[in-house]
Parts: sequence; C-alpha cells; structure tokens
Amino acid sequence: MEPLHTAALALQRHLLNLRRELAALETHQQAQAEHLAALIAHIEQALSSLPATLKPPSLQ
Repeated sequence: MEPLHTAALALQRHLLNLRRELAALETHQQAQAEHLAALIAHIEQALSSLPATLKPPSLQ
C-alpha cells in the first residue's frame, strides 16, 4: 500500500503546482488557463474517488 500512498501524495503535490501555474496563466493566456483548469478538475476528481485506504495525508 505504501507505493500507492506515495504516488497519491506526489499527485497532490503536482496538483498544487498546477493550481499555481493556473493562477499565473489566468492573467495572461486564457486558452491555456482553460485547458489547465480542465486538467486540474480531472486530477481532483481522481483523488476524491480514491478509497479511503489509499488516500494519503493531504497537503492542503
């Protein structure tokens, strides 16, 4: 189970970085920001659908 927790935690870190990038893009490039927002929503959905036993401690 530990590799799954590690992978889920890494995915949360990646999601946090994507959110930061999205905030920067929203002020400059709307099309890229929309694409990134869709990607973030997909990752958030994947994380929220994990069984409780696979969810790592949250970074957020």
